[in-house]
Amino acid sequence: HNLALENWILHQGREKKLLLVYQNKPCVVIGRFQNPWREANVNMASERGIDIARRVSGGGTVYHDLGNVNFSFFTDKPSHCPNRNLQFLADSLNRRYSISHLHLNKRHDLFIGSSKISGSASRIIRTGAFHHCTLLVNSDLTTLRGVLHGDSTISSSATASLSSPTTSLSAECSADVTTRDVIDHVTEEFLGAGREPTVGLWSAEEEQEEDVLIVDHVPECVLNVEHQTFEWVFGKSPKFSVVVGDGVMVHVEKGLVCQVDGWDHDPSLIGTQYDPQRLQALLGT
Repeated sequence: HNLALENWILHQGREKKLLLVYQNKPCVVIGRFQNPWREANVNMASERGIDIARRVSGGGTVYHDLGNVNFSFFTDKPSHCPNRNLQFLADSLNRRYSISHLHLNKRHDLFIGSSKISGSASRIIRTGAFHHCTLLVNSDLTTLRGVLHGDSTISSSATASLSSPTTSLSAECSADVTTRDVIDHVTEEFLGAGREPTVGLWSAEEEQEEDVLIVDHVPECVLNVEHQTFEWVFGKSPKFSVVVGDGVMVHVEKGLVCQVDGWDHDPSLIGTQYDPQRLQALLGT
């Protein structure tokens, strides 16, 4: 739902900077041009009730939970600058927590030493842009590492994530770090002393100056039902092939099985949703 809110705000158009701050329940968020089966352990996600979502921005796959904070920087198109946003975030965190070896790389990720604490991506349209990033404050890193482990044997033109060691802010700081403290501090740094963030739904008609919007709920009016469907989350994956069982090659397009080589299969399999567990069961593997 928060991803839908981002997309809704983007299409309202904006002249002043807006920082959207939100958290999500456990979910895997893949980039617009990625393959969820390649990026995530879909079976583990299903068993644990972890949603898989496809966002409208590019980039790689990230994991959200309530120990992670998401920051989205909205600007007009000429003012779009991910480097500036991340440098602001890094400087803000350093002033609060005195983190050594905190730096950003050329791919707009934040690292502490050699371990990643933030990944980011952008979306630019004619009327505006946003740059959003995660921040692993005290996330469940064991679940993150398990669920962000997909099927590397899939052959596809889909954008592949670049794997990096991960850590969290709390694991690297001597101080007691909470998501609430991080949100309060970054918000104050963005707005300046004496100004309060907006809590609720930002309105384009009320825009006057730079603002921070902290999401407490997402109204139904901004939701895009299409983005919750199989066709969007899985079906938008570029065509791919994968070997299942003993030399059986399965070809998948729009998330649906379109061809099977090396197996005298039931013709009714063609056109069904790709489900590796079901295929392995049919093959007896």
